[in-house]
Amino acid sequence: MCKRMAGYIVYNGFWNAAPSDPVRRLEAAAAKRGVTLIPIPNTELIVSTAPTVTVRTVGGQRLGRGDFALFWDKDTRLALALQDSGVHLYNSAQAVAACDDKGETHRRLAAAGIPMPRTLLAPMTYVEVTSAVEPFLHAAEEELGFPMVIKECYGSFGRQVYLASDGEQLRRQVYTLGARPFILQEFVTASAGEDTRLYMVGGRVAAAIRRRSETDFRANVELGGTAQPYTPTDAEARLAQLCCRVLGLQFGAVDLLHDEQGMPLVCEVNSNAYMAGLIACTGVDVAGAIVDEVLTLERIG
Repeated sequence: MCKRMAGYIVYNGFWNAAPSDPVRRLEAAAAKRGVTLIPIPNTELIVSTAPTVTVRTVGGQRLGRGDFALFWDKDTRLALALQDSGVHLYNSAQAVAACDDKGETHRRLAAAGIPMPRTLLAPMTYVEVTSAVEPFLHAAEEELGFPMVIKECYGSFGRQVYLASDGEQLRRQVYTLGARPFILQEFVTASAGEDTRLYMVGGRVAAAIRRRSETDFRANVELGGTAQPYTPTDAEARLAQLCCRVLGLQFGAVDLLHDEQGMPLVCEVNSNAYMAGLIACTGVDVAGAIVDEVLTLERIG
C-alpha cells in the first residue's frame, strides 16, 4: 500500500486553546496503529488565494496533494481551501457544512424522503428580527402548534435549542436572535427528554446510546441528561446509514426521536460529535474506529 505524506487533525483554535478531548483520542488511536496525526488549530493555518489557493502553517509548512486530515472543526472556508489544495479531508467540507447548518441538514434529508419532525426554515434576516417576521410566525403557530421547538441553525450541545409554550414565548425568543438563522420544529411529545444517538463510521453503527433527562426537554448529557448503551433496530440503523449517505459523511452521529407509534424520526446529524461520554457508556473505541476507516481510505496500513 502506498503511504500518504502527512496526516493532520484540524481543530478550532478559538474554541480550544489546546487540542480537545476528541482530537487527543484520535491522535492516540493513530499512534497505537503506528501512524502520526499532527493536531493543528485553524488559527495556525494561513490560506492564500493568489495566484492560486494554498494553505500553509504559520511556520511555513505547506499542506497539499498527498496530505490528508481529519477535519474536527466547522471552519468550512478553510476546509474548502484545503480541498482545493489537494488535501484529502474526513469529513469533507461539503459534509461538514451540510451538518453544521441545521436548516440545510433538514432540507437535504427531506429531499431524500427521510422522516423528520415537521420543520419550518425561518426567513433570512440581516441585522435583527423585526415585525416583518410576523406572517411567518403566525403560519408556524397554525402548522406546528405548541409547544414548539426553536433551534438556531448553528449550535452545539443543545444550548441553542429552546422550547416555546405559547406565542408570547415564541416571539420573546425569536426577537432576541438578531441575524442568527433558525428553524421552527414541532415538539415530538413521545420523545420529550429522550433521544437515541447512533455513532456511524464507514456506513456502520459503531456504537449507540439512549439519552434521557428528567428535568429538560433536551436529552443532552452536557445539560444533565444520562446515557445508557443501546442496540438500535434494523430500521434505525438503515435510517442512520441513509443520512450519512445523503450528507456524504464518513463518520458522524445521527440523533433520533420516536413518534407515538415508536417510528424513528431524525432530529439532527453531527459531523464531528464529541465521543467521550459515548465511549465511557459503551466501552467502544469510536476514535479507533474512525482512524481505522480513514487509514483504510488512505490505503495506509
